[in-house]
Amino acid sequence: VSLPALDMLMSYEPHPQHVAVEAVRKGAADVLGHLIITGVIGVNEEITTPEGKKTTLTAEALTNGQYAAVKTLIKNSADVNASPEPAISAGIQGGCFQGGKAIKHLKRVVEAGAHINTPPGSMSPLAAAVQAANEASNLKAANRIVNFLLQRGADLSSTDHKGTPALHLATAAGNHKTAKLLVDKGAPATQRDVEGRTALHIAAANGDGKLYKLIAKKCPDSCQPLSSHMGDTALHEALYSDKVT
Repeated sequence: VSLPALDMLMSYEPHPQHVAVEAVRKGAADVLGHLIITGVIGVNEEITTPEGKKTTLTAEALTNGQYAAVKTLIKNSADVNASPEPAISAGIQGGCFQGGKAIKHLKRVVEAGAHINTPPGSMSPLAAAVQAANEASNLKAANRIVNFLLQRGADLSSTDHKGTPALHLATAAGNHKTAKLLVDKGAPATQRDVEGRTALHIAAANGDGKLYKLIAKKCPDSCQPLSSHMGDTALHEALYSDKVT
């Protein structure tokens, strides 16, 4: 639809927010920009999606992987942190930072003010990046995102929304390359998850000798005898596990 025709139709539209949401989801950046410039919708206003969810245009663009819409919103002075979920985490999980320009796109969002570190209880950008790396078909590209965040000051002890640290996430998935990247950058081997387990516990339970050795080498002498909240050491985890033969 042409923009003049859109203007005419919008004068009869009972739910202009829904139109803006659809423009975001379709990646129609020109339409989105026009709706903002003409005052149909505020760039930072809370919106209600057709499904009844309260959110923002920026959050909608990030979670739907529509970088063109994100770029348009940033150009129009959007607050990238005006989102129910941390902006970078939402973008990573939504597939907004993929392909050859992934780092360039992520850098733009960071330079627009997106937080590298987020409060406990939220999905931290680093945890989101590690989860994405665990599932990635191109691990090398996914680890570039992890490394970019670390270079920008991402907290190595940050967790997902369940309180699981980044190193635990990589270890649980058997993702050796990402786990090694985290360990080499200084991820704390003694950090515990909500059940009191260290990454060494996780590696032992999975029967992953390679990761166990990697983490143990970086671990202080006090790490291996650490007990979970159930009183189990890493050795106990290995003995209980049906993955250890």
